[in-house]
Amino acid sequence: MPCPPSTLFSQTACTLLSALLLISCGSLPKKNIVNTQITSRSAPVRSFTGGYPRYRGTDFLTFQELKQLLENPKPEGKLQAKLEKLLNTPLISNEAYYQGKRPTRLQNPQMGDYLRIATWNVEKSIRMKEVTEMLGSEIAFEKLMDQRGAPKGSPAYEEVRRERERLLTADVLLLQEMDIGISRSEYRNVAQELARTLGMNYAYAPQQLEIDPVLLGLESIPDGRGGMVRHQPDEARYKGVFGLAILSRYPIKSAKSFQLQAQPYDWYAGEKARRDLAEGARRIATEIVFDNEIVREMKIGGRIFFSVDLDVPGLPDNTLTVVNNHLEIKARPHDREAQMAEILAQIQTIPHTVVMAGDHNSSKADMSPTSLTRIFSRTTTDPETWLSVSMDLLLAAPAALNSGRVLLNATKNLHSPLAPHIPVVLPNKTRRMFVNIEDFRFSDGGRFDFRGDKERSINRSSAKLANSNEKALKGQTPTFRVQRPIGPLGRSRLDWIFVKAPPSAQPHPDSYRLAPHYGETLSGLIEGLNIRLSDHSPCVADIPLQEPPGV
Repeated sequence: MPCPPSTLFSQTACTLLSALLLISCGSLPKKNIVNTQITSRSAPVRSFTGGYPRYRGTDFLTFQELKQLLENPKPEGKLQAKLEKLLNTPLISNEAYYQGKRPTRLQNPQMGDYLRIATWNVEKSIRMKEVTEMLGSEIAFEKLMDQRGAPKGSPAYEEVRRERERLLTADVLLLQEMDIGISRSEYRNVAQELARTLGMNYAYAPQQLEIDPVLLGLESIPDGRGGMVRHQPDEARYKGVFGLAILSRYPIKSAKSFQLQAQPYDWYAGEKARRDLAEGARRIATEIVFDNEIVREMKIGGRIFFSVDLDVPGLPDNTLTVVNNHLEIKARPHDREAQMAEILAQIQTIPHTVVMAGDHNSSKADMSPTSLTRIFSRTTTDPETWLSVSMDLLLAAPAALNSGRVLLNATKNLHSPLAPHIPVVLPNKTRRMFVNIEDFRFSDGGRFDFRGDKERSINRSSAKLANSNEKALKGQTPTFRVQRPIGPLGRSRLDWIFVKAPPSAQPHPDSYRLAPHYGETLSGLIEGLNIRLSDHSPCVADIPLQEPPGV
């Protein structure tokens, strides 16, 4: 007897799910690696105008002032003014430039002279000591190599070395989750230390202040052995600053940062609120399944706009604007759309080359603390929920059919923020932000480059955005992974690079001057070492200063 339509649909969906899950674990061979290899360097660039700020610092809050914020997150008077200045003023250091360090241009026959851009979320700076040592010392790097998974002389070993070299040679490095004066990163100013190690200038933008009672030593936590332990912070060294950094081999002309108006999650009130049964269950399940612990993080401040102008001779106006994004994770996709709209409005009038990169948290997931009331409110206002209910009520054998639809949609969207959006039936709620970025136009008519070309992507993919962001067999190559992923589950594409060239630099549609090339996710630096440096992988792309002569 033939199967009912609903059963056939469910079986088909499950078969497709299994196939796509298998595909999503695979990657495309990186056949264009040769075009990223540095074969020579120019003489040091010296045609700079000068007059850059050598150092511009800020006034950090004292430990006692941070404790005051814990009691009153909206202070008045002098503390309010000091807090607002800290959260809206970037630090700038051109110390490398004033010490005489000058960049050289990367060169090879395919690209000519080119710039290299990289972005990396370093997971709360927990391993920044090892990151700095790994990039600054060949000996330290060798000690971090996983000799079992990537034994010396093996292809895996050589691949990890190549990825380190590609990150190490970046001209501009955008970093997220960078600490200043927090105990988890040994109270380091991690941007300053990495910049000194690499001989780079840097700008740093405070994003939030860490004032959780556990970090401030005001609350005990379980020690894992049935007892309780209380952290004892070094009050003289504790600054509690959490933010973004941009490191550059080129001098920094100016920097701007400020708190966004769109702040969908309050990191003070939201984290302080007592969690209910639903949130407790979610945290336990996350820890059991993925070995990822969700902890409370009380903070003052929120997501920011952060950009720097670099003096890069040879570019239009001798200027490269770099925008470092870290959009809210504890929010829904349309909340991140609002943050992106605000950022795009800020950069619209920029007439020169723009690189916008960072952690865009491009996920359907909303990681903010949940509750039974919140679940009910959000699901009852979601058209997809009402479709599921209607199918269950009206169709024969509806559960199998509706389950098949949900599985099919989850598989369609897996690792694919750019997957088609079919409202209500097969939605992709992350797509709209990318459509908005693709449709965005600068005042000079410029746009972000979404092209994909076999000759200009790392793995010969012609998919959209493949030139600037590595494509996988299914969707985009993930840049984030939980502690213990289950196949493709627990992995996501959250980090992106977008590049805009001025129309004057690209006089015809087939021009590739100042366009992104060979975007790559450096997964080997995370999976090929004996310790995990971050839950994110670095991403990198190359930008030719002229029409690439050999591509």
